[in-house]
Amino acid sequence: MGEYIINSRKIKLLIKIGRLRFLAGGFFLYTLGVFLAVSSGVDFSFTYFFIGYVIMFPAHLSLSYSNNYFDISVDKFNKPSVFSGGTKILIDNPELITLCKKIAIGLIILSIMFATLFVIFFSYPLSYLAFIVFGALLGWFYSAPPLKLAYRGFGEIANMINMGLLMPGIGYWTMSGKMDIFFFVFAVPFFLYGLNFMIIVETPDLEGDIKGDKNTLVTRIGRKKSYKLILLSLLSASLYYLIIGYIGLFKSYFNYSVIYALSLIPLIIAIYGWFKQPFTEKRALKISENNMYALLIFIIITNIYLIVS
Repeated sequence: MGEYIINSRKIKLLIKIGRLRFLAGGFFLYTLGVFLAVSSGVDFSFTYFFIGYVIMFPAHLSLSYSNNYFDISVDKFNKPSVFSGGTKILIDNPELITLCKKIAIGLIILSIMFATLFVIFFSYPLSYLAFIVFGALLGWFYSAPPLKLAYRGFGEIANMINMGLLMPGIGYWTMSGKMDIFFFVFAVPFFLYGLNFMIIVETPDLEGDIKGDKNTLVTRIGRKKSYKLILLSLLSASLYYLIIGYIGLFKSYFNYSVIYALSLIPLIIAIYGWFKQPFTEKRALKISENNMYALLIFIIITNIYLIVS
């Protein structure tokens, strides 16, 4: 009975390491790609929708386990929060360290295996499989040696690729069977939203990341300049959609002016945050949470608009 209780406790801790709430953002980015494909005239297929997410889900989940494993030396300096600071579970339970790494690797293998089977049985090109493998490896080397992208000043670039290309791209490519100019025209601002996301999660951890020698954008330029970059990236994304709507590219698919209006949600919340002066650790945490929720709401409502349009 005692052994069963111990094992149940470990299982609960391993689930907590997965930080399942982070999967919501990835899911809605995936569905964004799916509904973009449908907006372009592709028939919706639940089979493709389901299989595509089955491929993406384990690769996305593996990020939490690999990051927790490789960030142990930094997480001891940070305070866990809803969106930042790690979990400290491996620090308090070192017996789970090896298992955590094995789970991360196993999830990546599972994702690549599902993608391989999909390519074989549904006659998708090998470039689709290469796309999946690239995404899985980018997630792994975000914190894993020898690349350790997040520790060498490339973490923001990695996440810009993740949010701007990989997550919505998997949904779009799986549903439509191709990647085309329409996807890339729409997705450009999501590279900026990926930068915005990284600054949001890095600002509360500034002091801890400095102590742990983690070379993030925020540790290099500070909270105030980083927040200015948040405002600039969100403003640029909104102006992009405004210009695309004015030009009239792909206007038969949906109204880009609506996307522009929705993009003002995270921008307005970020402007509000600026006037709250979120440049101390305590203030940065609260404002970062507001910015994260605003970004998620924008993505969800954009999904809804694409469905009804």
